[in-house]
Amino acid sequence: MNETRITLNGNVVSEPVARQARNGSPYTTFRVATTPYRRTADGRFVDGDTSFFDVIAFNALAANAATALRKGQPVIVEGSFSIKSYLSNDGTPRSSPQIDASHIGHDLSWGRATFERVSRAAALGHDRTADPDVQASIRAMAEGESGGSDLRPAHVDADGVVDDGYDPESEDVTGAYAVGDDVVATGDPETDDYEVVERLTA
Repeated sequence: MNETRITLNGNVVSEPVARQARNGSPYTTFRVATTPYRRTADGRFVDGDTSFFDVIAFNALAANAATALRKGQPVIVEGSFSIKSYLSNDGTPRSSPQIDASHIGHDLSWGRATFERVSRAAALGHDRTADPDVQASIRAMAEGESGGSDLRPAHVDADGVVDDGYDPESEDVTGAYAVGDDVVATGDPETDDYEVVERLTA
């Protein structure tokens, strides 16, 4: 399929509006104005005519653009260019240049920006691990914090040292650690004898 690709730099002149298509996928629309300039023979810069472009983005790009962009910010947009024809409210035929964006970013020639990487699922609100509580638990786990109850066997202390004099027969089975109602271990799995049994079937 033949298409015209375009890259332009300009300013966002309307607040990005996030919407949802009938199939549930997100899309975001906004307008960009770009003004070319040229240098005259005497060294002065003069502005040319300003052009306006409707920009539309889909899916993760749409979600991120709606969050990151604000009216007045300088941007660079790359995408597929087309001229859309439509009828105005009074029935007059009109046309509008439109960019189906593939890439959008701030123009750092005019300022500074920060970048935060997110997954596509997180951008679209589908990532369950993006929940702040889940992220806090993951960070705690990575930093070596238990973040939960102590599930050590009864004969292992907090430093992981095994009590060699421990006799599992002298304690009730509640001395073992468990998950739910199932006993996980009552001895030392590295040193105690054990027997492999077939899995019970219902």
